[in-house]
Formats: sequence, C-alpha cells, structure tokens
Amino acid sequence: MHSCRDTFLLTISNSHYTKRDITHNINFFMNVPVTSDGGLTFADGVSDKGRYVEMRAEMDVVCLISNCPQLNNPCNAYNPTPVRLLIWD
Repeated sequence: MHSCRDTFLLTISNSHYTKRDITHNINFFMNVPVTSDGGLTFADGVSDKGRYVEMRAEMDVVCLISNCPQLNNPCNAYNPTPVRLLIWD
C-alpha cells in the first residue's frame, strides 16, 4: 500500500519527470477534519454518488489520478469506490 505521493513517484520513475515536477496532491472527495487539538483525522466522506468536480486547464498539464486505499483510512469500510473521468479537448 503506497501513499498517493509514492504512487506518483513510482509512476514517473521511468520518464523525464522528477520529484521536483510533482506538486501537492489534491483530495476532492476525502474528508479529513481538523480535531480540536489541531490534529487531523479520517472521517467518512461527505460527497454523494454523482458529485463531481469540473476543472479547466489554462495550459498543457500532465495529470495523475490515483484512488489509493490506505491502511489507516476506514472510509467506505476500507473499500475505495470507482471514479469516472471525462476529458474534453
């Protein structure tokens, strides 16, 4: 079980990209609330089936999408759900 960032690094390992080319990952549908003492915790997601995020690229981009389950994340009973991706050119 790799973290998403480790998955990204493994994916680019045989390309001309390096670790410096990877920015922070974005988690659109994961719920990680801040606790009263300033820590982070995992909680079940707040999005429903059919929710979506629409993004527009203003320049050429390389996008890596990962639905990586984590051993410490109990969301969806440790069962990641499918993601549908639509790309318009």
